[in-house]
Amino acid sequence: MLRIISGKYKGRKILEANPAFTRPTTDKNKEMVFNILGQYFSEGICLDLFAGSGALGIEALSRGMDSVSFVDSNNEAIRIIRHNLSELHIGIGTEAWVYHQDYLLFLAEHRLQKYNLIFLDPPYATNYISQAILTIANYQMLSADGVIVVENDKLNETVINFNDIILYREVVAGNSKFAFYRWRE
Repeated sequence: MLRIISGKYKGRKILEANPAFTRPTTDKNKEMVFNILGQYFSEGICLDLFAGSGALGIEALSRGMDSVSFVDSNNEAIRIIRHNLSELHIGIGTEAWVYHQDYLLFLAEHRLQKYNLIFLDPPYATNYISQAILTIANYQMLSADGVIVVENDKLNETVINFNDIILYREVVAGNSKFAFYRWRE
């Protein structure tokens, strides 16, 4: 079981997706990420790409994001996300949208949407991070003051910039590495 750390759902437990297909972000790492981002949000639209259990997006909703789009191509992950949203009484179609599809297809279909916060936590042994950020940059899907948070294996090389989206902070936590990106100023 995973736990919501702060906000209106603080202390509530949610199911995690099958660890054979996903890698849940630990509570300690979630807390670190949200300490860097700022504890609470007064508004905003979030994208949880490669959502797994939806824990990061749900934490963002708990802390004040207006809405979150959860995207995953795994059947089990989608079932768990829907279950977790239902258990917390988070309205699908009002506060949350759940998309069972490939990330590149999702980005192409929603290319006109601007996001204030984007979580990317794909399988480590892929090049999905570069493809996703380049696509987000090309479609200009990140709002002017938006942030992309990438979780990756600490041994994988971090790309410094993607066109005009650049790395501004990197933190290693256990076996994971978190990279924070924003538009070049």
